[in-house]
Amino acid sequence: MSSFPKHELGQTLMMALRDFQRRLDADLAKRGVRGIRSRHRKVFMHLERSGACRSVDLAEKIGVRPQSMMKTVHELEELGLVTRSADPSDSRAKLVAFTPQGQAFIDELTRSTEIVWEQYAAMVDENELEQAMRLLSRLSAPDVQRAA
Repeated sequence: MSSFPKHELGQTLMMALRDFQRRLDADLAKRGVRGIRSRHRKVFMHLERSGACRSVDLAEKIGVRPQSMMKTVHELEELGLVTRSADPSDSRAKLVAFTPQGQAFIDELTRSTEIVWEQYAAMVDENELEQAMRLLSRLSAPDVQRAA
């Protein structure tokens, strides 16, 4: 029998995410990067680094309404991190892509993520952290999601 209460799975995952985001924000702020919220980071997670994507497609990937995505993209555009341009395949749509400043932010985000990894590795054995990552990656794989 498991010693971990199964009903606490969601709460534990959400608390881990909140802790990760808090640590990430703290490291970014320490290096002078401010103004980026969780909803902004979701765009960075789903927008291809070297390509462009329609905001409606981003909304679907992230699981938000297109109107909400438009607001987030507008905020990122005001911060100079993304740009919108006409979609050659659909004159009504706009493609969202990273600006050079957005690409630089990805580098900052990567550095902060590595710092958080080091913090977690100092708390638990690095092999355990790697094992946890492998398990979480398997649980969040598209094949697993379809099987559910």
